[in-house]
Amino acid sequence: MKVSVFRGGAGVLVAGMLMSGMVSALGQVDVLTQHNNRDRTGANLRETVLTPANVNVKQFGMLFKRVLDDQVYGQPLVVTHVKIGGGTHDVVYLTTVNNSVYAFDANASTLLWHVNFGEPADLHDAKLACLDINGKMGIIGTPVIDAKSGTLYVVALTRVGDGFMQRLHALDLATGADVANSPATIAAPGFDPLMQNQRPALLLSSGTVYVGYASHCDKDPYHGFLIGYDATSLKQTAVFNTSPTGMEASIWQSGQAPAADDAGNIFVVTGNGSWDGKVNFSESFLRLDPQLKLLDWFTPTNHFQLDKDDDDLNSSGAMLVPGTHLVLGGGKQGVMYVLDTNHLGHLGDEHALEHFQATASHMHSLVYWKSAKDGALLYVWGQRDRAKVYRFDGKTLGEKPFMTGDEVNEGHPGAMLSLSANGDKNGILWAAIHATGDSWHESRPGILHAYDADDIGRELWNSWQDRPRDDCGEYSKMAPPTIANGKVYLASFGTENIGTGQLCAYGLLPDGPVPAAPVRVTAEVKDGLATVTWTPVAGVRTYTVGSSDKANGPFSTIVDGLTSTSFGRIPVEHGITYFVVRAVNSNGASGDSMVASVSTEKAAATERMMPMH
Repeated sequence: MKVSVFRGGAGVLVAGMLMSGMVSALGQVDVLTQHNNRDRTGANLRETVLTPANVNVKQFGMLFKRVLDDQVYGQPLVVTHVKIGGGTHDVVYLTTVNNSVYAFDANASTLLWHVNFGEPADLHDAKLACLDINGKMGIIGTPVIDAKSGTLYVVALTRVGDGFMQRLHALDLATGADVANSPATIAAPGFDPLMQNQRPALLLSSGTVYVGYASHCDKDPYHGFLIGYDATSLKQTAVFNTSPTGMEASIWQSGQAPAADDAGNIFVVTGNGSWDGKVNFSESFLRLDPQLKLLDWFTPTNHFQLDKDDDDLNSSGAMLVPGTHLVLGGGKQGVMYVLDTNHLGHLGDEHALEHFQATASHMHSLVYWKSAKDGALLYVWGQRDRAKVYRFDGKTLGEKPFMTGDEVNEGHPGAMLSLSANGDKNGILWAAIHATGDSWHESRPGILHAYDADDIGRELWNSWQDRPRDDCGEYSKMAPPTIANGKVYLASFGTENIGTGQLCAYGLLPDGPVPAAPVRVTAEVKDGLATVTWTPVAGVRTYTVGSSDKANGPFSTIVDGLTSTSFGRIPVEHGITYFVVRAVNSNGASGDSMVASVSTEKAAATERMMPMH
């Protein structure tokens, strides 16, 4: 494992940390697990800074952007008051498919440390023809954090000699180094480390780290697995195979982690595969005890047809409704199921408390919030449909939407949702979504939307209203935004179908001025490598360089965080490549510089005003 510590030191002190998504002793919020809590409600209910009154294009926007070494499929996680070296930091953690874990200062974008676990597997190794995971397949599932022990748990798929290995790493939050007993090699009967995709986020419950598995592009052989490891010793404690005498029945859940109740019972939903109602459970809701013994299950009446049509039941995962004995979720048909956690009912729709068409097609993300104005609400924005809100009376959901959004998304997978509020007030629904087309097997430009959670017909802000300032690049499907302590953290793929990823951080904009745009930007090329230079800008902190094959863009960020006034060794294709530079200070980013261009046939440098999109 390669470890780069930028602000060294050992040990972590996180004062007064409670459970995931809860609040530290100083009132700041930590997001320690995917979708904020083990219920998977996707809601931060302690957001006191951001409100519907100040989230608008004049007051709210991008604070910083950091380029990573590859694409990001996991949700950013946040821990406050981490002691690193001689200082204390609020930290945002991200992972990439290149087997990297990053720790950035959550407020200042400083890279605190970066670790890499070695060469990952890629699509060619598994002989895959699809782009569900586009390229490398190192770290895909969102990690989970134990703030009390100062440990981040993450699973990486690495090349080892002529073979492949999946390992569970336990990392020190302060340094990124493996702690005692880490890593643990993941193995089980019927488990193929290359073909099993660690897609769902990790779950930490009952002193155990649970690791779920799906497939890469439904390529056999694979099973759905849930495997438990002791959080301290990393010894394997239990294995559950969803199809031990059959095949498939993955636990993928669009990247959502298993849910867990206060007793430690675990809820997952499975996809296509073998079913016999005895040991093989495709297209089913499952309740397992902490030792992964199957306690109860539910399977829809049409499960054989769901399997035949590739209409996985588990595209949303399972969400537990707080304060109730209800679990809900739905799949690619857009049908919502509401079940009693104490009696799932086994086979047949008649055992569901409710089942109805909640969205036109695939549902991949659910959010729950109890509003002072409208009561308990469930938010859904499925594929090729409008955002919808269903009102919950404590027993049932109204089968007609209580509210409906105005915008229809154009394709897969619909929006990934999160919500921020101060208790039952000032609710904001955050939706990360592709801008156009279908982003299932290809990368698409992404937009982050903010809506009034009490009136989703009222958009507060989106990242294309001031696109040069706020655009985060290509949509990272299945990665919900993270809201914590007045900031919104969003993962993106960066440049289309290229091995880059980005972390974008949004918040209230400073009152001071942003720097002027760089001038005298020139570019030259030698041996197929370009160098861009510019004159210094007063009061600047860093510079960002973007490129495009078109004079008017759009320009994709190729590097940011630069402190020098030049950047070189940029590979350029045959023809003309265009560059722009942007200056950044603590108040934000400048507009774009004039455009500089190079040609592989004839070196050239020109300047003219063009916007970065």
